[in-house]
Amino acid sequence: MEVLAKTEYQDIYRITDGVLLIINKFKPMKIEGVSYARAYHTNRSNSKMYEKGCQNSLKRLTKEYRHEYDPEWSVPTGTVVYHDVPVEIASKDQWEYQIKTTGEMFSGDSERMTELVRQILQIINGDYND
Repeated sequence: MEVLAKTEYQDIYRITDGVLLIINKFKPMKIEGVSYARAYHTNRSNSKMYEKGCQNSLKRLTKEYRHEYDPEWSVPTGTVVYHDVPVEIASKDQWEYQIKTTGEMFSGDSERMTELVRQILQIINGDYND
């Protein structure tokens, strides 16, 4: 097992070749009067990758984002966005865990599968020390 990224917003572990565990430690930001906030068109001109090793869809705004239509709202420079959704740090019970594979599935005998699941549970339960 290898730690690829361990940050305030996202951790990524390589469980084995072709299997990643991604921990998203954030939730959508609540903006008064807005039910689903999106900072459209986050690109090189107004954002940068959050941190090396994290997913490319996790970015930090380098300029304030202003939504000029009804309702008007904005998020400041430095706000982190995930797939264009402004996010904020979440408590551990709100974290989202994803198992990502390079193919459609990972497979093996019962011993191998049990070991993969055991390693994933160690991380989720906080029993893994890197």
